[in-house]
Amino acid sequence: MSELTEIHWPDYYHPRNSSVHVKKEIVVPSECERIWTCIVQAPCWPNWHHRKTAVQIVKGDTRELHKGTMFNWITKTMSFECTVVEYIPHERIAWKGKCGDVDMYHAWLLSPCDNGCRIVTESTQRGGLRWLTGRFVTKQVAAHHQQWLYLLCEQAKR
Repeated sequence: MSELTEIHWPDYYHPRNSSVHVKKEIVVPSECERIWTCIVQAPCWPNWHHRKTAVQIVKGDTRELHKGTMFNWITKTMSFECTVVEYIPHERIAWKGKCGDVDMYHAWLLSPCDNGCRIVTESTQRGGLRWLTGRFVTKQVAAHHQQWLYLLCEQAKR
């Protein structure tokens, strides 16, 4: 596995060009391969995420995300049409998505460490009214990502 450094941001989605930017990280006592499996099995997210979410893969392997996979990700408040644009097994995955006028980019980085696996999740959003609602949306997204990391850790224990 190559050394974990940072997100490979496409310029359009780079935090300097986005009104919403969230970064969360955690170290979990689990192997990165186990964490990876939980992340790429997107249709399972609703089973362990106790919120109203749904994932439907519309192009590609129907069970796991891979580069080029297209999927619909329906959250409590939005429905994104996403495409996986970066995929290095057990190390990094990223997808871009669109919901109306809102564009988003979401990336995950995994790196083994002394205590298990270091997980970094980072995302940006731009477009729509994000210039106006950026702070409020950032707080919501940050809380959602923190919860996602917690639930991901729980899944890795199973």
